[in-house]
Amino acid sequence: MPHIWLGRSGRRLFTHDLAGKGRVRLFTGISGEAWAEAATKVAAELGVDLVAHVIGPGREHIDLHEGWAHARGVGEDGCVLVRPAAHVACRSAGAADDPAVELTRVLTLVLAR
Repeated sequence: MPHIWLGRSGRRLFTHDLAGKGRVRLFTGISGEAWAEAATKVAAELGVDLVAHVIGPGREHIDLHEGWAHARGVGEDGCVLVRPAAHVACRSAGAADDPAVELTRVLTLVLAR
């Protein structure tokens, strides 16, 4: 997981402050809202503790120094899925035709279900 400074409510935090801690995390940019919405749906369907974070202007988490934009390795509409141990499980370079189907497929593989 890239170790990047973010801002939230006037405070600085690292991406690692959001990742891990026994939960699967999904990180996306402001054009990746469909991934975040799919994460909520898939979490309920699979019974997985999955939390999505949209990073960008006007969102709860902002990219303070454009570090996230450079380190994420995906487009603004892509996503980074992080395992509970804070290691990247999967990256999607951009938007998917059906993000919920793609997340279900990946999580089924990652969680060996």
